[in-house]
This record gives sequence, structure tokens and C-alpha cells, in this order.
Amino acid sequence: EIMRKIDLKKNYGMSMDDYQTLLESQNNVCAICKQPETKLDWKSKKLLPLSVDHCHTTEKIRGLLCADCNRALGMFQDNQEWLQTAIDYLNGS
Repeated sequence: EIMRKIDLKKNYGMSMDDYQTLLESQNNVCAICKQPETKLDWKSKKLLPLSVDHCHTTEKIRGLLCADCNRALGMFQDNQEWLQTAIDYLNGS
């Protein structure tokens, strides 16, 4: 818990209260898939908290994401054209 507080403050400039407020505003689910986190920490076997997603250019916090959605955005490098191409591909166009 203490390490989480330090990580949030150091990396995102937010307190645990800020995180909790954002989490509650998202109804405790991922901002993209609208599902709760299902991944477990490999070491502690505890449920992971939703990840803080932020723009790597502006550093502005966008929301909280589950591990899968956070990883997916990272794999697409926040590139909207690639994401749109993936959507088009899934739609069969």
C-alpha cells in the first residue's frame, strides 16, 4: 500500500484519494472495456489495481485501464491511425 502511494505520487502526481475518486467516477471498471480488472499480481497473487493511463506527450492522466487494455494501447503506441486500421480490419473493410 505504501509503495502504491509513492508510485502514484512520483509517476502521476496523484494521491490515493485522487486515484480512488477517478476509480469511483469510472464505476470501478476499465475506461475502455468497462470490465473490472481480472489479472493477478504474479508475486502476491492479489488482484492488480487498474492502471493509470496517461498521454506520454502531455503527461495528462486520461483514466484507469485494466492490464489488457493498457497493454493494447501501449502496443499501438497511442497511434490513432493504427487503432483505426485495426478497427477497420475487424469490421472486415
